[in-house]
Amino acid sequence: MKHALSILALMIGCQAAYAANSAFSDSALARNEALSPFDRSYEAGRAQNINQPVDYQQTKPSHGLQLDLSADDPVISVQETETERKYRQTLADLETNKQSLMNARKETERQLEAAKATAEATAAKRRSDLLAQQVEIQQALALNRQAQQQAERLKYEQVAAVANIKAHSDQLLMLAENNAEVIESSAHKRVILERIDPTVVMNETVTAEYQAATIKQIVTGIMPNGWRVKTDFSRKPELEVRTYEFVSTDARDVALRSLTASVRDAKVRYQYFWDLKDAGGNPSPMILLTDRP
Repeated sequence: MKHALSILALMIGCQAAYAANSAFSDSALARNEALSPFDRSYEAGRAQNINQPVDYQQTKPSHGLQLDLSADDPVISVQETETERKYRQTLADLETNKQSLMNARKETERQLEAAKATAEATAAKRRSDLLAQQVEIQQALALNRQAQQQAERLKYEQVAAVANIKAHSDQLLMLAENNAEVIESSAHKRVILERIDPTVVMNETVTAEYQAATIKQIVTGIMPNGWRVKTDFSRKPELEVRTYEFVSTDARDVALRSLTASVRDAKVRYQYFWDLKDAGGNPSPMILLTDRP
């Protein structure tokens, strides 16, 4: 700013010196620009009549420096540049960030102090708990030693009793095995007899529940263990793979009649074979399902 004012003062001084030197010099007066309108007309050879209006001509403004010194106190207006605005904004942002960092640092220090206090309290509580657990462990060890001593004492006292119990157990086991063999043999004979007893087989109540099963699968589930199921669907072979939904809690023979009657497009019949035997001579009864007349 001082530099600009110095240049302005220097220009004003040069203009004033030029005006002072040229306003009253002969060369300046000899030029057309320094003559009045009357003198210019006279110099041009035109006589001037005093009664005629003066031939005035408008003087064109010069291209020199023009200063308006009408104001006593000049006002200098300096417009802020974009760089200065960004620089000022950057300084403001830096100050804001600095304040934010300081606040964050204070908050972090506060949190660290709180965490430190919490950790110290937790450590103290942990030490107290460990001491209490140590006391409990010592008491448990003492009780364990007492229990071991008592167990050793009881061990010798019970050895004889265990030996006696083992001897009696062996005897009871031998008797139980003999009885089991007898019972198993009797049960096996009874099961075999029940499998071929028409009254038991036909009148025994069954529980059958099937969602999607073939006739052979349903009959296999209904018949007792040891019974073979054979199918002979020569007229409608698709009955071998057709599935049915079947539920029954009736007697076995009633359930079989209900199952065969549920086949609408064929007349399915069944027949018991009670006296069949396998290769070993044991009873091997069979039931036959057929669509033949």
